[in-house]
Amino acid sequence: MDTSTFDGRYSSGQAGASAYYPSEYSGNIGGNMSTNFEDEPPLLEELGIDFDKIKQKTISVLNPLKKVTKDMIYSPGNDGEPIADSDMAGPILIALMLGGAMLLRGKVHFGYIYGVGLVGCGSLWLVMTLMSQKGLDIYQTSSILGYCLLPMVLLAFFSAFFTATGHVMTVLTVVTVAWCTMRSSDMMVIAMDVQNEKALVAYPIGLFYACFALISVF
Repeated sequence: MDTSTFDGRYSSGQAGASAYYPSEYSGNIGGNMSTNFEDEPPLLEELGIDFDKIKQKTISVLNPLKKVTKDMIYSPGNDGEPIADSDMAGPILIALMLGGAMLLRGKVHFGYIYGVGLVGCGSLWLVMTLMSQKGLDIYQTSSILGYCLLPMVLLAFFSAFFTATGHVMTVLTVVTVAWCTMRSSDMMVIAMDVQNEKALVAYPIGLFYACFALISVF
């Protein structure tokens, strides 16, 4: 066999391959991809999920004596300016917990929960925007209303063990609606920057949570 012919074919094939695949790409594809992945932010950060913020808001709602601060509803931006906190992971989880608590009574009300929630959040956002001079973000409004729905989960849980028309549930319902309304209005007036109009803000919010109380108890 003529080895010179084989060497010639190998040399020409190697030259053709180098023409289609330049040397600067050899060995760098995997390195570039790994470098790009290292520079990317974490997935939870891209999705806007901050567990520290969720924990802070949850404790604030469950503790009525804890003072609401601006840091609870705003996050620092890249330029140092505060931006509206529009976390929706917590409210969605709380809505699922509320539906799960209603399942203890054999009631499947997930559709009612999300229906009342969407209509209520949209309506309250419109009302609060008209009352506020600087405007209000609809996602921030939904986040505040959703987090402050957490005491309603406890009401739905206790409704499985007490009569709906009894004195115990009546007292628990009034306390829960007042609890949700107070915490939500405290956060809302800070977001709206209308400290002297808390009573006007609390009235429509109280009606919103009263609807959820009716769903939770009955």
